[in-house]
Amino acid sequence: MKKIYLFVSTSLFLLLGCITACDDNSLSHDEVYIPDPMVISDEDDGLSPEPSTESVIRIQPESKQQEIDGFGCNFGWAEAVYGCTKREQIMDDLYGENGLRFNIYRGEVCASSASDDGKTFNFKTQENYHLGAHSAEAKVLFSSNADKFKEYAQLWIIDYLCKKKLMDIYYFFSVWSPPVIWKSGDGETATSGSGSFNSKYSKEYAEFLTGFAKAFKEKFGINVYGISGWNEPDQAMGGWDGCMWGNQQMADFVMNNLRPELNRQGLQDTKIIYGELPWWANAVEWVETALKNNPGLVDADIVAAGHGYSTVDANILPMKTAEENGVHVWQTETCDDKTRDETWNDAMKWAKNYHDYLTKARTNAVVWWAGARQCSTTGENLLQTNAWDFSTDYYRVDRYYSIGQFSRYIKRGSTRVDVETVSTTANRIPRDLSASAYIKDDTYTIVLVNKSKSKAFDALLEIEGKEFESMVSYTSNSSVKWFRKKLNPSSTGKRSVNVPKYSVVTITGRFK
Repeated sequence: MKKIYLFVSTSLFLLLGCITACDDNSLSHDEVYIPDPMVISDEDDGLSPEPSTESVIRIQPESKQQEIDGFGCNFGWAEAVYGCTKREQIMDDLYGENGLRFNIYRGEVCASSASDDGKTFNFKTQENYHLGAHSAEAKVLFSSNADKFKEYAQLWIIDYLCKKKLMDIYYFFSVWSPPVIWKSGDGETATSGSGSFNSKYSKEYAEFLTGFAKAFKEKFGINVYGISGWNEPDQAMGGWDGCMWGNQQMADFVMNNLRPELNRQGLQDTKIIYGELPWWANAVEWVETALKNNPGLVDADIVAAGHGYSTVDANILPMKTAEENGVHVWQTETCDDKTRDETWNDAMKWAKNYHDYLTKARTNAVVWWAGARQCSTTGENLLQTNAWDFSTDYYRVDRYYSIGQFSRYIKRGSTRVDVETVSTTANRIPRDLSASAYIKDDTYTIVLVNKSKSKAFDALLEIEGKEFESMVSYTSNSSVKWFRKKLNPSSTGKRSVNVPKYSVVTITGRFK
């Protein structure tokens, strides 16, 4: 119970006629008690009407698939967050309990952290990166040294997440381009956006990557989950920083240089994010070739990775050799880089995409591209800021909510299990329903993506060989977002869910 003594409205004063008022209209020293706020419970609290449907969605807990490592986003546009006056709210929307609850962070190892000659490194962790979002100092730095501004942006973001005590985040970092001095240009002068890695600098490059991971671990005490020395290594088109790598060249660098250097400097637990090609089918081929030709990569503690650009459904394939060797597989970057659509149609497209990467590619993690930035022609972000560099506001794009149907409710360490659907003629489940389920200990999560624009349906929910103890649904469509509803059992113990047309419904709870 809580005590209040200060001011009350006139109506409350009239209701409390027995209390003596003071001349200043405040209450006397009599105590007024109000109840503590009600805690929302997921436990059953009554009975539901007997379901009329006989269609069934059934979890099969013994048909186990991959373990889930989590969901997250990239901060390749960290400056857009750093320059927003609402940057704390942005990070809460992405990683906070009331937001997407992301638990994976992809950042950048910037080439600007090395001197021009590649002999010294400064990762800026000891500098004052706490600049006000719209401060004069921040604006001067942005215009005079954009590279340092970007590094400060990342430092501020990680510092904020640590201060919020969100310590279960898997942090990993990729390199768009190594320092130019470590690149060759096939007869031409290499730039940050062109050229290939020169393997004669493998020792220096391994020390650079390891030094970064060690500096960030020591500064923030974070779990430096992984390091990646490349981003889209089969592309260096000049439109953004990039560097070409050969398949065998990458494998040799990992086994002979990067893994030994990480181990030597006490980072045995830091994994190597391997691959990260832009098109998923190419990434699958790249990783499969590397593992078949270099079995020692498994001992280098890699995570097989690829990006999900220009990917048709037929190309969302598993990395079978990685799976067979117990190597986890991550989709580490995706977005719509060609068109801008902020409608619920776009949100449903991404719900289907996430479902397919989890069920068809059997990935252990899915990572979006830009958490927040201003977009004008592309769909790269989840949060749209009102200016590119120094913004004052932002809003949630609809895909934020459909992706949240996965990231908010599927727990790290869950195991994906098979789902069976059985339709009846009277209440047919749409053929284009995408259903997946995840179990951790005695908890479960079911995600239903109903792509039918015309048909809603009801279905019984069952779990093979077990009984449900509690059940809550969360629904998003064009009208509602993460709408919460408790699904109590009927008098005969049956539980059912209504799945609206063109919606995503996530169901969570415990089983006995």
